[in-house]
Amino acid sequence: MASVVRRLKNWFCQKSDRRIVHCLLCEKPQEMLTTHLSRVCMKNSTPEERLEEANRAKESTKAWTREARNWDYKEMVRRYPHRPSRLALLEELRQRKFFVANAPNQADLEPEEPSTSTAVVPTASGLSGAAGGCSEAAGGVLVSEDSSSEGSTTDASDRTWQRDQAQPSAGVRVKMLNMGLYQKFPAEEAMLTDFKGYLINTLQVTNCQQVIDNISRMLRYIQPSGDKVTLDFLLKSTETKDFLTQLRRADMGPATILNYIKNMIRFVQYLKTHLNLVAADPDFYRKCQAYIDLLTFLRKPVSKWNSKVTCKIRYERFIEGEKSLQECQAVLRKAKKHMLSVYGRMLEGDHVASEEKTIFRYYCEAILILGHFQSPGAVEGLTTTEWDGRKNNGGKVCVAVSEHKTAAMQIAVFALTMEEAAILDAYYTWIRPECIRLDADDGNRFFISTSGTKIRSATNDLCRLHTHYKLPNIKSQQVRRTVETDAAANFTEEQKVSVAHYMAHSTAVANQHYRMKTLDSVVATSNLLSSLSRYSSDDSGEEVAQAEKRRRVEEEVSSPTSDFDVFLQAFPVGITGQPPNKTQRAKAGFPTDRVFYDKCAPTAAKVAKLIEAEGWTANHPRPEDIIVKWRPLSRAQAQSDPAIIRGVTSQKWSGLAAKDFGGQKGVVATKAFGKGSILCDFHGKVITGAEGREIAEMQDELGHLFFFKHGSEEVCIDAETFPCECHPSLETKGRLITHSKKNFNVQPRHCVVKLQEGDRDVLLFQATKDISKDEKIRFNHSIKKRSFRGEEEELDWLDH
Repeated sequence: MASVVRRLKNWFCQKSDRRIVHCLLCEKPQEMLTTHLSRVCMKNSTPEERLEEANRAKESTKAWTREARNWDYKEMVRRYPHRPSRLALLEELRQRKFFVANAPNQADLEPEEPSTSTAVVPTASGLSGAAGGCSEAAGGVLVSEDSSSEGSTTDASDRTWQRDQAQPSAGVRVKMLNMGLYQKFPAEEAMLTDFKGYLINTLQVTNCQQVIDNISRMLRYIQPSGDKVTLDFLLKSTETKDFLTQLRRADMGPATILNYIKNMIRFVQYLKTHLNLVAADPDFYRKCQAYIDLLTFLRKPVSKWNSKVTCKIRYERFIEGEKSLQECQAVLRKAKKHMLSVYGRMLEGDHVASEEKTIFRYYCEAILILGHFQSPGAVEGLTTTEWDGRKNNGGKVCVAVSEHKTAAMQIAVFALTMEEAAILDAYYTWIRPECIRLDADDGNRFFISTSGTKIRSATNDLCRLHTHYKLPNIKSQQVRRTVETDAAANFTEEQKVSVAHYMAHSTAVANQHYRMKTLDSVVATSNLLSSLSRYSSDDSGEEVAQAEKRRRVEEEVSSPTSDFDVFLQAFPVGITGQPPNKTQRAKAGFPTDRVFYDKCAPTAAKVAKLIEAEGWTANHPRPEDIIVKWRPLSRAQAQSDPAIIRGVTSQKWSGLAAKDFGGQKGVVATKAFGKGSILCDFHGKVITGAEGREIAEMQDELGHLFFFKHGSEEVCIDAETFPCECHPSLETKGRLITHSKKNFNVQPRHCVVKLQEGDRDVLLFQATKDISKDEKIRFNHSIKKRSFRGEEEELDWLDH
């Protein structure tokens, strides 16, 4: 009886604490392996075969327990040189109850900068295979794809350099670095390069670098080795799920994960259009569609998560309450005194530090975003041509912006006060020209960075302005939402519609009540918004301190200044003459500032000022020597000059803008040009003289035909055909330059430019004298009684 009791006791103990053994056939853990083999994996086998398989599985479990559960960190260092991936593997092993010998302490696991070399990133499925467990369920999150700041923490010269994402928290960034999620394919990878060209040229998505970066990171995780993208990723559903899971582990938000999924779906849809890929794999369409279906399925839970996050944000905003317009415009009030001081120093010709000039640009952007409630896209899209075309109406300066990210069928129009217009014009006159670089394309934008390119994000600039003055950051959405709330509470329905138009809304309200905007309606709406709490309403103390400077600002913008030619007639320039002082200028009726005085300053002084700005104190040439030895660009230099070649091929010449002069278009300078400078070319198709004469006879006029002789051959440049074949979407500037026999300031200069497709005859417009900003560009095309636009003349001066 006692033996029976002991047997029952042992049997119950064994049943309650059985040893888990993995079946080597189905690779699943089993509590009763023999029963599993007889019922599932080996139900048609003999008892002897099942017993042999059970013993083999038990020996495998013993061997794994004895050896495979122990890891050595020194061996991991040798096998996995990529530190972020190795640390992620170490953390995973510890969570799965492995033993790791010689592992570093937690204090030594500080994040390092990621290696730029390609490294194998361990996936969750790979870890499952090493640990004998199952992979995690898919999930993941992403951040917004808004543009980044001007700086970067990585080396821009590296081929895998990427811009920072849109303001992720420091914790998210460090986690992504440690987990190897910043790795990308090289920028020159063929498939990604073709897709980028498709976005830019076909879909007109110019700001697509973030899309390419997202796809490159995702593909690098799925395909951790190699420099070229292969189509095997279409079959790797597990790695795709793992990538989204890793993003979620990095604490990224759902909006960003949705962007990753959306970008990847667009990329696969683009691949379906490649006929060569279809020809190589008849099953290619099915693979692409299956992968798109997978991403669509993975997107559903992320969308639900994003909805919950959005609802939570709105709830917190409701509980906290909206900020008042007074709070939103605090930075404008705090910065105003400092910015007027900077403006006064620029007006007087005093030195202004480069940091102050940058803050001044931020302040100008803040005037439009916080003061006039414009979207960041409208601020980034404002061009110099649109600024030159501003109109005065009702005591305000109206500016229209045609290209912005809000609505394709509406323009953004705002009305500046005279003071605000003078501040923006000060940036345009004194700060922007110093930022222009010959090797950088500014896109003719009004606001450009110190590197010479258009600003990347007005939102980031606004954030830096708040940080500089130690104030909480206010975004454009916040101030626009506050204005909408105040307008809804205080304005009539008609006034609400005007506000919607002024803020360039693309809402149903604005579209429903859309009408053509007039200057009067814009000014009236601006005055209506001024009835709300504006940033200039409670700075009476500052107004007393800056009254004189603001008075000069008002006078400068509201009253037109006398022309410089009239100034020269009153005060002729001589070799021994002295420039008029302030009293003499005021008595003659000219402004008391230095707007004309600077034009009288000798060129050598400008050179000396540039040398001083460079910080050179010794071992530099004298300004007088530089002026004496300066020569215009020679023909040999012009033939191979990179800036000229780039301008001829792209037709993007900086410093020029088209302007309407009462029914006739012309070209004005948006920056100062020195004598001998190359402004642009007379762009058109190069044809023979005979072909040009046929075109002229058909039209009974030469129009935009330019005849000249190159050696013994008669050549004609046809700019009459518009648009040209090589630039169908551009209006070239050279064909708009008007004629003046006496007041010309440029002259054509023949040059043979060495382009990629071969040598080309080009007529470059070279400045014959110093050209100031806003001056109209003219040239003498030599029309006389015996010659028509240079016809029948040798035009030897073209070759000088």
